[in-house]
Amino acid sequence: MGAVSLFALVTLAPIDWAVVGLFVLAILVLGFSARLRSASVLQYLVAGRNLTLTAFVATLVCTWYGGILGIGESVSYYGVGTWLLLGVPYYVFAIVYALAFARKVRASDQLSLPERLESKWGRSAGLVAAGLVFLLAVPAAHVLMVGVLIRELTNWPLSASVAIAVVAGGALLYKGGLLADVRVALLAFVMMYVGFFTIDAYCLIHYPPAQALASISDKNLLTFTGGSPFAVVVSFFVLGAWTLVDPAFHQRVASAETPDSGSRGVLISVGFWALFDLLSISAGLYALALLRPLPAEPLTIFPELGQRVLPAGLKAVFLCGMLGTIVSAMVAYTLVSGATVGREIAGRIFRTASDRTITSWMRLGVVAAGILAAFLALTIDSVVDLWYAWGGCVIGALLIPVTLAYLGRARCGRSAIVASMCCAFAVSFAWLLYAQRTNNTFYEVGWMRVSGTWRLFAGPPPKSLEGADGASYEFSIGTLLPGLVISGAIIGIGELAARRTNHGRQPGK
Repeated sequence: MGAVSLFALVTLAPIDWAVVGLFVLAILVLGFSARLRSASVLQYLVAGRNLTLTAFVATLVCTWYGGILGIGESVSYYGVGTWLLLGVPYYVFAIVYALAFARKVRASDQLSLPERLESKWGRSAGLVAAGLVFLLAVPAAHVLMVGVLIRELTNWPLSASVAIAVVAGGALLYKGGLLADVRVALLAFVMMYVGFFTIDAYCLIHYPPAQALASISDKNLLTFTGGSPFAVVVSFFVLGAWTLVDPAFHQRVASAETPDSGSRGVLISVGFWALFDLLSISAGLYALALLRPLPAEPLTIFPELGQRVLPAGLKAVFLCGMLGTIVSAMVAYTLVSGATVGREIAGRIFRTASDRTITSWMRLGVVAAGILAAFLALTIDSVVDLWYAWGGCVIGALLIPVTLAYLGRARCGRSAIVASMCCAFAVSFAWLLYAQRTNNTFYEVGWMRVSGTWRLFAGPPPKSLEGADGASYEFSIGTLLPGLVISGAIIGIGELAARRTNHGRQPGK
């Protein structure tokens, strides 16, 4: 029997459908068969804080690498530079996390970032942090990627495909919480490496690397920076600090068996991420070389590469490698965002609620997170934009308070911490809206000398002024840097005020 061709982009032979069907069935069985020891928050949210090193590494690797279609999109923009922009920064900050944060996070009684901030600076700080964590954890990018894969297989509208992704992710979590996600991640972990090793090996055998790379017309894509200016490289590197405040990353470290296993697990995970970067970016470069023309939608580069080069059977293996890691990460972030609504927000407002009630609220929060994720996925239909723009708004607001909560000895008052988070997010979000409205894709600002005076422009300087005094500069600041500057300024002022107040006190007063 020939290949079935009723689908949009990825056409599968019967053997492929059999492999995909078995894989999806295995995910459902693993997820729905998870049984918690009790209905407590501790069991539902962090699996009783008893994740073995193997389970911890598998779920952390899948969660932090769930944006695989986004890597394909990034390779289409930056080529080899994807490794520098979206790989190296995360290795660096993950190592920092392993050495400076992991043991403190696991040894702490607090299970979440908002809970930690509340223990340091009070209820208002915890509530504001919870709102920001919810916005950061909403799995919009992952819902979009699963939706794209479903659409490519079925030719259904993206909106319907996204809805299916949301319902499936929420259903997997309903009973098993983190334990369900971990069970799915163990299978996804194996398949992501098998899938990308399969396509890389097949391409290496049939398409010599030197010949393939030579066929890529834009040679900037073969450079270390991918043709990106220094300012963009710096901006992406700073975005790697996402690792330090990512709620799903934090949750998994808090779930490890011991502080030492949490720290060692993060370091081991860095090695696996580097290996998978090698596999995925190599596949992306083959896509640039072999797909003529490139897909109009960059998110479909990997699915179309598999469609174009792999034979029946192997095509399904590659597809499952993509699908597994995305679903695992989508479920992970859905759980964190749902738990934030139920435990960190509703639980703080209604402090007398029982453990069982809070667990029910977390399940309702999963529904709310799915709805918002679907809205964002259909509104900002680019994974890279969701990472770079939306994520930056929240990270800039959280980074300094979270770092101080674990590593610092801040003297500034609670009001300074709360104000720093609120103002930082507001400024970054305003910049995001303005940049979107003016089509300033790289969030650039311009600095130009006009009539002897340096002027700052929100975006590149107007062309009418180019060469006015022969000096102008343009650089990208993203959405993270504005918020980070505002946050640092407010906390710095609060710190100075607190020190002056303490210095002015007389002994015994």
